[in-house]
Amino acid sequence: MKIAALAATVVLLTMAARPLIAAGDDAEAFGQFQEILRGIDDRSFESIQKAIDKTDMRNRVLSAGQIEADAAQVFDGNFWQFVEAEFTANLPPPGSKSRAKLVDFAFKDGKGKAAIRFTKPNFEYVFQVFDLQHDGRGRLRVIDWFDSGSGQMVSAEIAEELMILMPTKAATRKTLSIQNPTDLELFQVTEIYKASRDRQPPRFFDIYDQFSDPLQREPFIAKYAVFMAFLMKDSDRLARALEIFVDVYSDKPGFALSVSDFYVAIGAYEQSYELLKTFHQNFAVKEGALPAKLSALALAIGKPEDAEMFAVEATEDEPSLELGWWSMLRARSSAENYAGAIEALTQLEDNFGQRLDEAKLRRDKFRGFANLVVTDEYKTWRANRP
Repeated sequence: MKIAALAATVVLLTMAARPLIAAGDDAEAFGQFQEILRGIDDRSFESIQKAIDKTDMRNRVLSAGQIEADAAQVFDGNFWQFVEAEFTANLPPPGSKSRAKLVDFAFKDGKGKAAIRFTKPNFEYVFQVFDLQHDGRGRLRVIDWFDSGSGQMVSAEIAEELMILMPTKAATRKTLSIQNPTDLELFQVTEIYKASRDRQPPRFFDIYDQFSDPLQREPFIAKYAVFMAFLMKDSDRLARALEIFVDVYSDKPGFALSVSDFYVAIGAYEQSYELLKTFHQNFAVKEGALPAKLSALALAIGKPEDAEMFAVEATEDEPSLELGWWSMLRARSSAENYAGAIEALTQLEDNFGQRLDEAKLRRDKFRGFANLVVTDEYKTWRANRP
C-alpha cells in the first residue's frame, strides 16, 4: 500500500498547475518577494513599508480623486498610518492560524505581480494582488495592491477615505454625481459621511432614511449603507442596501467577492453565487479556493452539474488544496457519480491524511455521503484500502 500511496503522490504532483515561477520569470525577484511574504504572514507592516515607494504611492493617492488641501496635509503627516491601516484592514487578526498562501507570481523585464490568499472563518477568503517592479538599484518595490476585501486598489481606497475625512460642503459636492444639490442635501450628505467615518450606524440611517432614491444611489452612500447595515446586524437593511449597491457598482467586479460574502450572511445564496462567479471570471489568478466555494454554493442552490464543474476546476488549478477534493467528493456524490467520487476519496486519504470510513462519512452533515457509503463502488474501494 505504501507503493500505491507513493504513486498517488506522484500523480498529484504531475497534475499540478503551471509552475509558480514560469520560464522567463525572475527568480531573484521571487526571492525578494519571499521576504515581503514573511512579513505579511507575521502581520508585520515593516516588510511592506520597506518595499513601498512613498513618493509614487502618495502621487497615486492624491491623483485618484479630488482631495481637499487640508485632507492632503493630514495624509502627508500620517502617510504610513493610512497605508498600514489598509494593509491590515481585511486580513485575519494577529494570532490567527491562517497563513498567507502565495497563489501566483509572475515577473519579467522588471515588472510583475504576486497574489496571496488568506482563509478566514466561515469559508471566506481575502486576496491581495501586488503590482511589483524593480527600482534602478534592482530592489523589488510594491507599487500598489488590490485588496479583495475593499474591492479596489489600496491607493483608491485611501483616496476615498481622504475625500470624506473632512467633509465640508465644498468637499462633499465633489463626491456627488447629482446636479445642483441643495444646501440641505449637502448638509445631510456631509453628516452621513461623518457617521460613516466614525462608524455610527444609527446616526447614518437616521439621515439615510430621509434621502431620495437618487441620493441613496450615490456610489459612496450606496457603499457605506452596506457596511453600516452589516455593522448593525440588520438583515433587512443589508438586503436592501446590497440590492442598490450591486446595481450601482455593476461595472466594478472587484467588489463582487466581498459582496458575495454579505449575501451569504443573509442566506441569499443565489445572489452570492452569481456575484462570486462574476469575481471569479474577472480575477486573473488561477487557484482552487474560489472554484471550490462556487462548487459549494452551486450545491446549495441545486445546481449539481455546476458544482462538479467548479470542483474539477479547483482540483486542476490547485491540486494541493484539500478543500478542492472535498468539493469534488460532495459534488460527485450529489450527482450520484460514485465512480468519480472514488477519485476524490483516494486523494483525500492518500495525500491529506484523511480516514474516510463509513462511520465518518455518515457523521458528516452532507446527506449525499449516506447514499455513497451503500454503493458497490464505495464498498469495493473501502475493502481494498488499508
